[in-house]
Amino acid sequence: MKKILILNYEYPPLWWGAWVVSKEYAQGLVKLWNEVTVITTRFEWEPELFENWNLKIIRLKSRRKKIFQSNPIEMLSWAVKSIFYLNKYLVVYNFDLCIWFFSIPGWIVTKYLNKKYNIPYIISTHWHDIPGFYPEKMRKFHILTNWYTKKIWEKAKKILVLTTEMKKLADNFWNTDKNIILPNGCYNDFFYPDLSKKANIFNILFVWRLVDQKDPYTMLKAINILKSNWSNFIVNIVWDGPMKKELQEYIEKNNLEENINFTWWLTKEELREYYQKSHIQVCSSKVEAMSVAILESIYSWLYIISTPISWNTDMIQEWVNWEFFDIWDSEKLWSKLIYWYENFTKININESIINNLKDKYNRDNIISDLNKIIQDV
Repeated sequence: MKKILILNYEYPPLWWGAWVVSKEYAQGLVKLWNEVTVITTRFEWEPELFENWNLKIIRLKSRRKKIFQSNPIEMLSWAVKSIFYLNKYLVVYNFDLCIWFFSIPGWIVTKYLNKKYNIPYIISTHWHDIPGFYPEKMRKFHILTNWYTKKIWEKAKKILVLTTEMKKLADNFWNTDKNIILPNGCYNDFFYPDLSKKANIFNILFVWRLVDQKDPYTMLKAINILKSNWSNFIVNIVWDGPMKKELQEYIEKNNLEENINFTWWLTKEELREYYQKSHIQVCSSKVEAMSVAILESIYSWLYIISTPISWNTDMIQEWVNWEFFDIWDSEKLWSKLIYWYENFTKININESIINNLKDKYNRDNIISDLNKIIQDV
C-alpha cells in the first residue's frame, strides 16, 4: 500500500478527458489497496470533503467560474490555495508519491511539495503541456514556460504520455527513459451497445467541448449542406463551451434548429443513452490527445468519422473500421454523411475489432499497469 496524492484542478462531475481519467486513477488505485487523496477545484454545489474508505477528495474554492474552461489566473488561484492547504495538511499527514495532471499549473504545487517535504512525483501529461503541441495556439505559451517545464520533468520519477505520437513529441523535448506510454482506457461494463435503442431516423453525435480545437464549425458546415437536400436527421451536440453562442447564431441563420439539439449537462448514464441511440460519432478536431469520447463510442458500437489525428490513427483503418476526413474539409465530411444518411440501417460494426480494442484499452488493465509503475518508484 502507498499513500498517493493526486493533483488536478479539474475533476468529475466534469466528465471529459483528463477529468474523468484522474477519477478513474483515484478509484482504481484505491481498489488495489492504496490510500488516495485528491486535491481539486470546488464548485458551489459540491461538498468540500468526500471520504469513502481509502479515498478522500478535497475540493478547494478558487476563482474558477466556468465548468468547461479555466484561464491561467484561475489555475494559479487553485495552485496557491492548494499550497496553503497542504502546508497545514502535511503537518499531520504525508504521502509516498504525488501524481499530478498537466505540467502547468500542477508544477507550482508539486515543486513546492518536493522541495519542502521531499515527496516524489509522477507527471500525467495530456498534450497541451508538452512543448510543440498545437503550435498555432500554444507556441507563445510554450516559449515562456519551456525552461521551467524542462526543470520539473528532469526531477520527475516518470512522465506518463497517452500515445506513440505524444511520446515522440515528449522525447523530442526531453529525451529520457522516464517517458512512458500509458493510454486512456474505458471500463468494459459501463459503455455497451443496445441496438433496441437505435433511433429510427439518422442520428449524428458530436461529444466535444465547443472550443476552436474541436472545430465544431466544420461539422456544422457539413450539416448545413446535408440539410439543403435532406431533412430527416438529428444532430445531438453534447457539452458546452465559449463557442456555443456563435454556433447557435450560425444554426439560427441557416435554419438548422429543427435538426440540431444542444445538451448542456449529462450524467454518464444519460450520455450512454445518447451513444446507444446514435448511428455516427463525428470528430472534427484539429488536434487531440487521446479521446475518451471516441473510446466510449467504440465500446457503444458507434460508427466513427474522424479527422486523422493522434491516437485515432492507431485505431481506425479506413473503411475497415470507421473512416477519416481531412481537417477543415466540411465537403468531404458532408459526402460521408450523405452516404450514411442513405445507408445508416446497414451500418455493420466489426465485433472482432471492437473486442480487440476493448482488451487493449481495458481500464482495469491500465490501472494495474499504473500501479506497477507506482510501486517501482
